[in-house]
Amino acid sequence: MWWFLPLVLADECTLIQDDAGKPYPSLVKCYRYNSEACCVSAHDQEIGNAYGELLSEQCQRQYNPLEDYFCYGCNPQQGEYINHTSKVIRICESLAENVWGESLDKSTTAYDNCGMYTYWRGSNSSTVIPSKEWSNAYDFFKEVKPPYFEDYEIQIVTEGDDCFSKAEYLGVCVVLGLMLN
Repeated sequence: MWWFLPLVLADECTLIQDDAGKPYPSLVKCYRYNSEACCVSAHDQEIGNAYGELLSEQCQRQYNPLEDYFCYGCNPQQGEYINHTSKVIRICESLAENVWGESLDKSTTAYDNCGMYTYWRGSNSSTVIPSKEWSNAYDFFKEVKPPYFEDYEIQIVTEGDDCFSKAEYLGVCVVLGLMLN
């Protein structure tokens, strides 16, 4: 029955429900995707607001992998790694380790110097020291989701299992580097 089909097709951008395109006006928080994006400036602002609620202003530019994770909805390849029916996003172990900063089975001190605000907990929100709050990356990714995907499960899978990886970010960085030279 046609009305049970997901609203977004497999490779279509979730936020704009269309193919990726060049955003105009340019993105500020998710600027790495200014040549091609799956979001518009209003999405970018909401992502920036959520990221600003996670970290203090002094720490917001300190963690590029975490910032990129929050910008998942703007990534032009995001539709390849998401299942809207089961509400699952598949990310590669290498990306999870890059965001987490340690082995996935251990706690991390990568963010302890800044701390984090648990804004998604609503009235139970607090400031936490990440190494004390989450004993491993799996607990962290179970709770900390990219904006617009709060009701999705983040599955960490092995490389080559059709997953979102840091290679996506490296490609964007290479393109930006070439454009700046």
